[in-house]
Amino acid sequence: ILFTERLMAAWPDAAATAAGVGAGMEIFHPNCAIFFPCRHDDLKEMLDSNKDSLKLEAMKRIVAMIARGKNASDLFPAVVKNVACKNIEVKKLVYVYLVRYAEEQQDLALLSISTFQRGLKDPNQLIRASALRVLSSIRVTIIVPIMMLAIKEAASDMSPYVRKTAAHAIPKLYRCASS
Repeated sequence: ILFTERLMAAWPDAAATAAGVGAGMEIFHPNCAIFFPCRHDDLKEMLDSNKDSLKLEAMKRIVAMIARGKNASDLFPAVVKNVACKNIEVKKLVYVYLVRYAEEQQDLALLSISTFQRGLKDPNQLIRASALRVLSSIRVTIIVPIMMLAIKEAASDMSPYVRKTAAHAIPKLYRCASS
């Protein structure tokens, strides 16, 4: 109860916000690092939304959960659906999530590989490098041949940033292939 009193003193509209969002939702106030637990069903709804702002908020909450050591693996199918999102911020957070949980959910992770292959052909060098970085960070042995081809193509890319990312991907490929 003491914590709640301090919370209300620091953030007077917390009760109204919590009531408006719904019981059990995770709420983040930008001026203080206070999180309330969030239900996974609510996060799944947000990820299935058509609004990029809701998807971004859901991914921020999921990555925050992971950073705090909470298990978010049951959200994998809902997150993987957003790997092809046009919003670059959402895409980056989905990539962070995939790198963390791809080894545990290998079958579902394979569904995202075609999206990374499309990303390797993107005109934006940052997207190409990011797709290669994530593809090489996913520790699934089935995709080793795909990783080899991607690294080979990226090594001759016109962008030095993509070539550097390809150089960094080689040891990851070696570790994945040797295991």
